[in-house]
Amino acid sequence: MSGVLPTDKVLTVALFALAVYFSVLIVRSVAGYLLFLKVRRRPLLTWPAPPPAHFPLVLVLGVVSAALAVLNAALDRPFHHVYSQGAMAFYFILLVPLSARIDPGFYGEGVWADTGFLRYGEIGRLAFREKPEIVLILLSRGGGRSFRLAVPPDEYGAVRKVLEEKIRAREVNMEQGILGL
Repeated sequence: MSGVLPTDKVLTVALFALAVYFSVLIVRSVAGYLLFLKVRRRPLLTWPAPPPAHFPLVLVLGVVSAALAVLNAALDRPFHHVYSQGAMAFYFILLVPLSARIDPGFYGEGVWADTGFLRYGEIGRLAFREKPEIVLILLSRGGGRSFRLAVPPDEYGAVRKVLEEKIRAREVNMEQGILGL
């Protein structure tokens, strides 16, 4: 059976990849929450975040990962086996619920959307998609990342007003479209 890796090697590579992946997620989530702690002092217009999709399943995944981390430690498995499961448990049990407490909307320094925070000066373009739900789509300068902000229907007018004020105050400077369009 040449060319086929033994099961232990496949498991080792998979768990190492999970360890790296969840380590990156943990660093990004902690950095995002620390940023939120700074900007939450100046809310302009925010609303409660919707609960994460499949939240009970996420918590179950976290508990199972924690149990596997303890089992792997008890069986004296390699460090990355224990760490990968522990990192998954930490992310699913602690960081997902913590991130769910971040209220989306407008703060003094920028907009908190689904993929994170975008400062007003970094907004290059914006557009509303109004069907089937109201969504504000923000593009960062240079067309880099896009941010999606689901807007409750009750807040639609207030959102437009905040954006108009930020544009008038030149805190948001829109990029010109192709041929000025």
